[in-house]
Amino acid sequence: MTSLRRQRKYLATLFIIMVFNVAATWSQTTQSNSVRFLIVSDEGGLASSDQKAVAAAMAKEAERIKAQFVVTGGDNYHENGIASATDPRWKTEFEDVYSFTSLQIPWYPSLGNHDNRGNVDGEIEHSKFSVRWKLPSRYYAQTERVDDSTTLLIVHLDTSPFITQYRMEPDEYHMKGLETKGQIGWLDSVLFATHARWSIVVGHHPIYSAASKHGDTKELIDQILPILKKHNVPMYVCGHDHILQHLKHDMMDFVICGGGAKHRDVEQREDAVFGAGSLGFVSVSVSAQDLRLNFIDANNTVLHSVQIPASTSK
Repeated sequence: MTSLRRQRKYLATLFIIMVFNVAATWSQTTQSNSVRFLIVSDEGGLASSDQKAVAAAMAKEAERIKAQFVVTGGDNYHENGIASATDPRWKTEFEDVYSFTSLQIPWYPSLGNHDNRGNVDGEIEHSKFSVRWKLPSRYYAQTERVDDSTTLLIVHLDTSPFITQYRMEPDEYHMKGLETKGQIGWLDSVLFATHARWSIVVGHHPIYSAASKHGDTKELIDQILPILKKHNVPMYVCGHDHILQHLKHDMMDFVICGGGAKHRDVEQREDAVFGAGSLGFVSVSVSAQDLRLNFIDANNTVLHSVQIPASTSK
């Protein structure tokens, strides 16, 4: 009888070990067949307590999902941008703020209006001095492999030159000689040529935004949105409005994650699925089957989740 009990105990233990191993293998396989990253915008907070709180929350989430990189939606430096590639603010407002081990991964920035008030060439040149900062040009494409047959395309735009107001203030916004036709043609050609299953376009300014400070951007509705629709881009991501928000238009998702260092009030509107006047960022996981987002605040609370099945992607 004692021998039978021992045998049953042995078999039960063996079963538990097998279940654990299967679960661990499934978790590793699932993780290896996905691209995981964070998106933050308007994180240029002059090393404020709010910026540091978001950075700490990002670090926890990056560790949890084993994030592979970070994408920014611009306004990497407030108020007047960065002065040069070796400005001391790189240390005090970037390296010292995002010092967590889990955030020692590549950062792929986009440019915002406050970046364009400073030295954008300095932001680009800083890529030579930093192992993390990956900004090759004012606008560029980033391709990530999800699995052997699935890729993710992330297109980073420089939306400031499209904004009429900025072009009328050349002393404040340093955009002399910048034109938009070349960027529009480039965007069209990149989206036409890609074979990626997933395409995400990132710009600083919203196409649609339910917020009183800035709101919808007519110039982008007129010039950028038609190209995104033409190529069935499922998602546009931005900042500028210091809010967290998810909107839907014509089966396309619009994500605003401008809570990297400040926050403002949101407005309720028919196209707004979710909105919060909150600090925070977005956590993203992309697989062959779907694209998933979590809107997360500075306390690591998930405020809103989005799942987009692959059937709606390109």
